[in-house]
Amino acid sequence: MFFYSFRISFFLTLFWGLSLFSQGGDLLIQQYSKGPELNQMYSKWSLSLGPEINRINTDLKTTSPTITIGAVLNVEYRFSKTVSLVSGLNFMPISYTYPLADSLGRDRLEYLTVPLFLKLHPTEKISLGLGALYNRYQKGERIVVFEESEISTLYREDIFSNSFGFSAQLVFHFWKRFHTSLTYRWAKKSSAPTLAQSNNSKGLQVGLTYTFFESLKIQ
Repeated sequence: MFFYSFRISFFLTLFWGLSLFSQGGDLLIQQYSKGPELNQMYSKWSLSLGPEINRINTDLKTTSPTITIGAVLNVEYRFSKTVSLVSGLNFMPISYTYPLADSLGRDRLEYLTVPLFLKLHPTEKISLGLGALYNRYQKGERIVVFEESEISTLYREDIFSNSFGFSAQLVFHFWKRFHTSLTYRWAKKSSAPTLAQSNNSKGLQVGLTYTFFESLKIQ
């Protein structure tokens, strides 16, 4: 109940902030002479695509994260030179290891993530993002590693489930259409107390995207 109420409050605050910043962003630039130039051209709509490196762990003390490679597709709409709203679709695999009695276990889970976050552009090269995530669980497998072999089994569908989360992001823009990002994300979903697995996760993501579409630029 608390987490649900927190999500509602977060979304209300997010869109209130969107209205505030979209109306006042250019005024702040005029007052303090910071950020993008007032005559800078920008596109209302843009699409970007690229790979993403994930290092995400569960909240269990027995697991250790491993590196996975995912992909990200971003759809960005700019309300002004300094404020935009970003959504899209991410393919996000999560992998972690844990000790077993006489071997090593590894889980690999796959999610499709839909982000929705507010993005601020204080300078031409740097932007900051904060928002929410919806993680749709696809499938998961458990791999038990022995000395010279490994056994893989799929998890039942009722072990892991969809979850909501939040993310904070720092983006650096270079070569006009290339962007590199550092994202801290976390997700929370209650799990049955009888299960050894957890739906809660947190960790870092490093992405590299290329903007392959931009709408007609305006001032």
